[in-house]
Parts: sequence; structure tokens; C-alpha cells
Amino acid sequence: MAIFSNGKWENLLYWCLAFFTLFCFYECGYIFNEGVCVRFEKNPTIRIPEPFFSDILHHLENLITIRLVIGTVFSWILLNKFPENTNLYIALVLLLLVVYSIHNFYRGIINIVTMPLEVLLKYLIPISVFVKIDEICQALIIVMLVVVVVRTVEYASKKKYVSWIRVTRNVDVFRIKYYIVINIILGMLAYKDVVPVAACGLSLLFLLYRIGSYIAIKRLQSVITVINNSRKMHGTDK
Repeated sequence: MAIFSNGKWENLLYWCLAFFTLFCFYECGYIFNEGVCVRFEKNPTIRIPEPFFSDILHHLENLITIRLVIGTVFSWILLNKFPENTNLYIALVLLLLVVYSIHNFYRGIINIVTMPLEVLLKYLIPISVFVKIDEICQALIIVMLVVVVVRTVEYASKKKYVSWIRVTRNVDVFRIKYYIVINIILGMLAYKDVVPVAACGLSLLFLLYRIGSYIAIKRLQSVITVINNSRKMHGTDK
């Protein structure tokens, strides 16, 4: 958000409002999937405890309607303040709802297409409110490289849609290697003035975060191993 806010706190607040608005629309797909679609799957991923299923179904219409109304009202506020890309914003929001509907109702190889589209629209919709039309391509490149591609590869590997991808065997190492490569690519693009230099900072932040997460997980595993070995040694693991 800070990349395109031009150092203005007011714009940063509007960015936060834009992401909140996006999630109002985005959650409609989640709610419908978790409350309705999973019931027709053979081996669904259940995220909602069983007692809440009936509540979700009973209030399904209200839950979705409230989010659509809030999203529409906040969209009106945003587009009145930043009207330049109104048509693009509306088109992207409608596309998100269509893509989410397809993703929820059709399970299979098509999800390799719908999932990255969801992720792309999740970040591109708020950006489309503020970024000038000639900078949309820059924003698209940044979002694709920093977020969408890595999520797509991990998803395809996890779902076993692409047999030769096996990054989920060690996802943390894969992410670190990926962001090292992406930092190099974005560095070269920034050098050629294809993307803003600040984009390199965003990618570097992701890299540092992944390295920190990897180190934290490794240390946590080491502590757990020491505790388990100590329990076995003293017979307290039974």
C-alpha cells in the first residue's frame, strides 16, 4: 500500500478502506463455499465446526447480503474520491464474483486457473482504485511475481494437479529460493525502470519474512525434539 500512497496518510487510510471493501466481496465466496459447496464434496476440507453448519445455512442469505451492501456502500465512497478507474474497478469486482462462483461449483483441474485469478483479483481490485491506468501493468507484474505465481505453484503441488511439482515436501525452503530469484528479477526490472524501486523492497520484505519463519520453525522443532527426548529418558512420555 505504501508504494502507491505517495507518502500521504490520507491515501493510506483509503487503501485500508479499499482492502476492507474487497474482503466484504471476497468473504461472500468463502461463506457460500464453507456453508453450501463443501456438503457436496467427497473429501471436503472442513473449516467450520459441525454445530455451526446449521447456523451458517440459516443465515446464509443475510450473511452474504450484509457484505454485499457494505462492500457496495464503501465502493461508492472510494469511487467518489478516486473516480478515474471506476469502470475497471466495477469490472474487476464482478469478475471476482464470477470466478469465485466457478471455483466453488467446479472442482478439478480448472481450479489451477480459478485459484490464481482469485488471488490476483484480491490484490488488484484495491490497487485499481488508486493507481493510474498506465501504472496498472506495473502493479500487475508486482502482484504476479510476489504473490500469485508462488501461491499457484504451491496450490498445484498440494492438490497434485501437476505430478512433477513437489514443492510441498519442503514449502519453506521453496519459498526462500523463490523470493531470492524474484528479488533478482525485480532488481533488474527496477534497474530498467520497468517497475518502481519500491517494489524491490516489497519482495525483499517477503524474503526476510520467509527466512525468519523458516528459522523460527526449525528452532521450535529443535526445542520440541529436546523436550520429547528428555521425557523419554525420564519415562515421563507415557
